[in-house]
Amino acid sequence: PHLPSALPPPSPPPLIPPLRHPSPDLLGTSSRNPQVEPTHLAAPITEQEETMSSNSGVYALCLARGGSKGIPKKNIALIAGKPLLCWCMDAAVESKVFDKVFVSTDCSEIAGVAKKHGYGVHDRDPATATDKASSESGITDFLKHHPDCKVLCLLQATSPLTEAADLAKAWEAFSKQNADSLVTVVRQHRFLWKVDKATGLAAPVNYKPEKRPRRQEWDGELIENGAFYFFTVESYNKTGSRLSGKIVAHEMSAETFTEIDEPCDLVICRELMEKRWGEAKVGAANSKRSECKIIAEIGINHNGDMALCKKLIMSAKVAGCQYAKLQKRNPDVCVPEAQKSKMRDTPWGRITYLEYKKKIEFDEKQIVELIEFGKSINIIVFASVWDKDSVDLMAKYTKISKIPSALITDIELCKYAREKFEFLIISTGMSTEEDIDTCYAACSPDVVMHTNSTYPCPSKELNLKYILHLKKKYPNAVIGYSGHEFGLGTTFAAVALGADWVERHVTWDRYMWGSDQMSSVEVPGLLKLVKGCTDVVDATMFPPGKRKIFKGELKKMESLRKKQKN
Repeated sequence: PHLPSALPPPSPPPLIPPLRHPSPDLLGTSSRNPQVEPTHLAAPITEQEETMSSNSGVYALCLARGGSKGIPKKNIALIAGKPLLCWCMDAAVESKVFDKVFVSTDCSEIAGVAKKHGYGVHDRDPATATDKASSESGITDFLKHHPDCKVLCLLQATSPLTEAADLAKAWEAFSKQNADSLVTVVRQHRFLWKVDKATGLAAPVNYKPEKRPRRQEWDGELIENGAFYFFTVESYNKTGSRLSGKIVAHEMSAETFTEIDEPCDLVICRELMEKRWGEAKVGAANSKRSECKIIAEIGINHNGDMALCKKLIMSAKVAGCQYAKLQKRNPDVCVPEAQKSKMRDTPWGRITYLEYKKKIEFDEKQIVELIEFGKSINIIVFASVWDKDSVDLMAKYTKISKIPSALITDIELCKYAREKFEFLIISTGMSTEEDIDTCYAACSPDVVMHTNSTYPCPSKELNLKYILHLKKKYPNAVIGYSGHEFGLGTTFAAVALGADWVERHVTWDRYMWGSDQMSSVEVPGLLKLVKGCTDVVDATMFPPGKRKIFKGELKKMESLRKKQKN
C-alpha cells in the first residue's frame, strides 16, 4: 500500500540482514456479539458511585468465605462460564430491587472477583468465616458496619438458579404483606417418614398410608430451598434470626432445590445452568454477526525503531485493523538471572542478552508518543504486559491490555492487570485446561484467544475446533484467535468457526532480524487478512435456520424457472 509521504523511510541496516532465507509465501494472513470499544467502556459501578433502585436501605448480601472444605473456593468456581457467586449477585442487580449489593468475604481472591463485577465488598471478620461460624454471625458483622441498611436480603451463592424475577416477585410480596421476613420454598410431592429411636419403628409424617393420595390430588409440601431470605433489620436485631415475626413465603421452581455443597452437586448444577443459559440466550446467539475485531500484533518486530513502529501502526490502520499491539516488559524483572549475562550476536554487535532486551524496549515517553500517534489516525495502540511495572505504565494511557500466553499462569499478575484495565484479553497457548480455568476464574477476561505458541505452528497442530469448546465453556467471554501459522486460510477458518477477535503478528519484512519475523504477516498480507475476515463474517452472518432466498436469486427464479400451470 502507498503510505503517506510524511512517514519516515524503512528502517536501515543492520536491522535487515544481508542474506534472505527461503520460506513459504506468507502473504497475508470479522463477530458474534461485538464488544464496545474499550476506550468507551464504563468503569464498574460501585456502591459509592451509584445506587441501583429507589428502595433506599434495601441491601442484598452474599456471604462467601474462602475456606469451604467440600469444594475449595466453590464460591468462584466457574458455572457456565461465570463465577458461582455472580449468578445470584447479577440476578440481584438485574432485579432493580436493591439500593446496594455486597459480597462479604475473608478471601482476597473472592473480593477481587466481586470488585471486578462491580459489587460492593465487605471485609468479613475472619471469626465469622470459620467452619463452625453461623450465617447469622456473618449477618451481624455486616450490619454492624452498615447502619443505613433497613431491609436485608441474604443471597446464597450455592443457589445459582435464582433469577431476577424471583427476587422482584418476592420483594413485592414482602412489601405488600408488610412482613418481617420472607423464606423461599419449592413444592415437593414427597411422603415424609420418621423413625422412633427407641423402638426403631417408622411412622408417616404427612399422609396416611391407607389413604395414599395421587399426585394430582395433593398439593404437596413446601420445602425451604435456602435460595434467599428477606428480613427487616429491626426484626433481626430483636431475635437474632433471619426468619421471625410475620413470615411470608415465595415459591420457586422445583429445580431451584439444587444447592452446591458437594462436588457431585457442582456437576449437576453445571449441566442445569448450561442448559438454562443456552435456552435463555438463544435469541442472542442467533443474532447476526457484524464484524471481527482485528489486532495487528507488532510485538517486538519494530526492533526498537520508532520510525518503523509508526509505519507498522499506519499500515495496520490502512489495512482496516482496529488495534495495533506492542509488548511491554521491564527487562530487569522479566529476564531470568541466568540469562542476563549471556552474550548474543545482535544488530548492535555482540552484547549481553539483558542489553539486547533493553535495546528493543520503548520507554514511557516513546510509548506515549506511539499511543498518541495511534489516536491521531484513529487506531487503538496498546500492549501485552509482562510484569507489574509494565501494567502500571500502560494503565496510565490505555484502558485495554493483554496477558500473553506465557504468563496466564502468573495469577498474581493476571489479577493485578484485571484491577488496572477495563478490558482484558488473554491467550491460551502452552496452557492446560486447568491453567486456563484458573486464570479465567482469577481475572474474568473479556476476550479469550485460542492459540498455539509454536512459531510457526504447523496446520495439523492448530486444533481450531477448540474455539467451539471455548465458546461453550465461557459463554460470557468473547472468543478469539491468535495465530502464528504460515498463510491466511486457517485464520479465515477460525473466523468461520466463530472467532470474534483475530490477532496476527505483522512485520515490514519477514527477513528482518528478530525471532518473530518469519511467522508474521507482511503489509500486503495484512490487507488480505482484513478483507478475508470481513468476507467470512459477511458469509456467516446469519444464524442456523431455514434457507433464505435473496434478491439476486429471485431474479434468477423469474428468468430460469418455468412457471407452474394452474
